[in-house]
Amino acid sequence: MKNMTWALSLVVGAALALGACATLSEEECVTSDWRRLGETDGASGKPIGFVAEHQAACSKHGITPDAAAWRAGWDGGITTFCTPANGARLGAEGRYYADSCPIDLKDGFEAPYYANKKVYDARQHRDQLRSRIDVLRYEIDEIRDDDKERREKRREIERLRDDLWDAEDELRRAEDDLRYERFADLVGR
Repeated sequence: MKNMTWALSLVVGAALALGACATLSEEECVTSDWRRLGETDGASGKPIGFVAEHQAACSKHGITPDAAAWRAGWDGGITTFCTPANGARLGAEGRYYADSCPIDLKDGFEAPYYANKKVYDARQHRDQLRSRIDVLRYEIDEIRDDDKERREKRREIERLRDDLWDAEDELRRAEDDLRYERFADLVGR
């Protein structure tokens, strides 16, 4: 089953790599320590199929990477990426997650990642609405002798205030969920 999953990952990765830029130069293909490269890729959260991108880049130079060594390195590197603390940090920063954590590490990483990412996204949404309202207020102050345009902008501000109210409520819920998640971790669920 593990070999089948590995082969499927390679096929999917190869398909994705067709349109991708080369990950390695010819010199890097020749001199790479494939185990170390796999460890680096894993530690940075690259998915298991990422080796296919290296294979595609190196095949252009007639070089075949050592996929087994890369995989052995990736297995070690991904364990340093898929930690609860790293998930929390990446989510709080709004960073992308490539769904790369293996099943045995997935829950520990994803629960804090998604709880923190939800807060990040809610803050972003709230801040965008506030910014749009500020721009409209400025535009209203700059309008000269056009009551119709001023009224339209005021109506838009009122609609955005309703959206802002909802966004602030969404943020409060996300922060409450995050506090609950942290508390649950403290008491050991």
